Amino acid sequence: MSERRVPLEYRAVLYILGTPGLWERAAPYVRSDDLDWNGLFEEARTMSGGQTLLVMIAYELWTAEKTVGLWEIVRRLDAGAFARVVEALVMSRGSFEETLRAA
Repeated sequence: MSERRVPLEYRAVLYILGTPGLWERAAPYVRSDDLDWNGLFEEARTMSGGQTLLVMIAYELWTAEKTVGLWEIVRRLDAGAFARVVEALVMSRGSFEETLRAA
């Protein structure tokens, strides 16, 4: 049986969207190798500011389109969401150990 490789960015995006309270609303828009961003953006219109920001961060990570200011990540997210975003950024680069060795 062959194992399908999932791009690191996709794993990181799912990790961000997997935030408790957000995942229940984001899950219907997740596809096997992409996301229904238009549907997720429409859903985000009724989310909290923090959840909407997480959706926008996930989108930027996936598309590399500038949508979020760095200041927003630091100032608008609560401590748990901030940590989750940092973990997702590390995840998108590869393993944590590889990132530490490169530093």
